[in-house]
Amino acid sequence: MSMMRERERRLLVVEDDPSLREALVAGLIDAGYEVEAAPECEAALTLLGQHPPDAIVLDMMMDGTNGWTLLAAKSRDPSLATIPVVVTSGSKPARPPRGVVAWLQKPFDLAELIRVLKPWV
Repeated sequence: MSMMRERERRLLVVEDDPSLREALVAGLIDAGYEVEAAPECEAALTLLGQHPPDAIVLDMMMDGTNGWTLLAAKSRDPSLATIPVVVTSGSKPARPPRGVVAWLQKPFDLAELIRVLKPWV
């Protein structure tokens, strides 16, 4: 009989606001997740290529490239296309894009984010 080790629950947080990014990372680590963070999409794409997470928490409106850029690049890569994305944004489209499993309108609380992530990681 082999002992099964509980699977790591890895998240990538992509958020350009430093204080919000730090708060999300700290709260998600406290909730038992392994978390990497990126301040913008290009850094996030690098991290995705190095260590694909189980899910992504993505701010859509950032300086420079935005979340739409990351979603498009992710969808073109078969090894990344199935990673679920929870979007955090000040606005919400009528219909979330493919790959987005939840869209949380800012401001949101950490408990709501964890509840939304639970089925995916």
